[in-house]
Amino acid sequence: MMLKNKIISAVITLILGIFIIPLFIEYTYSISYGIYGTAFTAPAMLVAVVVSIVIEKYSRNKNVVFIYIKHLICAFIFSILFSLANIDIFKDIFYLTSSIGSIYITIFVIVDYLLQYLNKNR
Repeated sequence: MMLKNKIISAVITLILGIFIIPLFIEYTYSISYGIYGTAFTAPAMLVAVVVSIVIEKYSRNKNVVFIYIKHLICAFIFSILFSLANIDIFKDIFYLTSSIGSIYITIFVIVDYLLQYLNKNR
């Protein structure tokens, strides 16, 4: 059930990301930027699903705020690693990846938490 919730959360996050990414790129809003950006962020969401399962499985404190902070830390580490691949424009890429990453992780954790809450109350 946990894996199913994480995958559904990742898919919803990617769908919402199609509309969020264009806000960070260029001066005109174009959905094509969102579709193109989502193609790059989809593999990162696979990593987020695996990391999220590990965080929730081995976390001593099950408080949603602490779990969210752990997810954010992992997103920033992933942003740094991605930005190091583009060291010549590190500052710009790090700003973009950390901004989008923190928004994605926020959406991911909220949707995952809501799915867990809905499954408990069935």
